[in-house]
Amino acid sequence: MTHETLVLIAKTVGPIWMGGFLMIVFIRAYNPRRRAEQERIARSILPEAHPENRP
Repeated sequence: MTHETLVLIAKTVGPIWMGGFLMIVFIRAYNPRRRAEQERIARSILPEAHPENRP
């Protein structure tokens, strides 16, 4: 294989690979069945709003 062939393969397969990966990320991120889990994870880093814990 020559260098030009490898470059052509990389320039062809690379964007297809990254586009597929991006689609998987979008599907997982915006899947309605995962909303409850994502909300729980998002709120887990916030401090709880209990008055007795305030300084």
